[in-house]
Amino acid sequence: MKPDRPNNVSCTNNWPGLTSCNTLIISVDRYDFGIKSSPVEYSGRNFIPKREAHITVLGTDLGTHLHQLFTDNPLVEQQVKQAFESTDWCYTKTHDLRHLVRENNELTGADKTEESIIMRLEMRGMAEFYTKLKKLGLIHKDHPVPPPHVTLYTRNCDLGIGVHSETELIKLTSEHIDKPV
Repeated sequence: MKPDRPNNVSCTNNWPGLTSCNTLIISVDRYDFGIKSSPVEYSGRNFIPKREAHITVLGTDLGTHLHQLFTDNPLVEQQVKQAFESTDWCYTKTHDLRHLVRENNELTGADKTEESIIMRLEMRGMAEFYTKLKKLGLIHKDHPVPPPHVTLYTRNCDLGIGVHSETELIKLTSEHIDKPV
């Protein structure tokens, strides 16, 4: 029997497979996160609402690495699928809203600042899943666990800003947001 959970918890354990971009995501209902259908203004700038909301479990680089392992040995995909499906992916929304900023000129030479507004989640499954992948020897034991979050709005980066670790989240956080956008 599952323990009682607060009303704002959502769960899944169905293996979604890798996307065409080799990411592993858990889709969530954008309306459950209060994402508006039209742009919002924050700090004097317009932000575009995410059309498709999700939690990124594996980013493109790690997903591409695993996809190559799947190609080399189909049993690896079954191991990852089993690890995913045996993980408790329940999450709770938090009041931890953040404005993330990345100066894209460092990456591309273009002078374009990318910005996202995200909501952090409480989700023990993320660390549990990464631990399973490390025990299987599929990722390095020191590979960081990405902070669970949902991107709500973006500016100059339709997909949002990839956040691969708590350290990177701290670096990208411009400010904490006190009230819903």
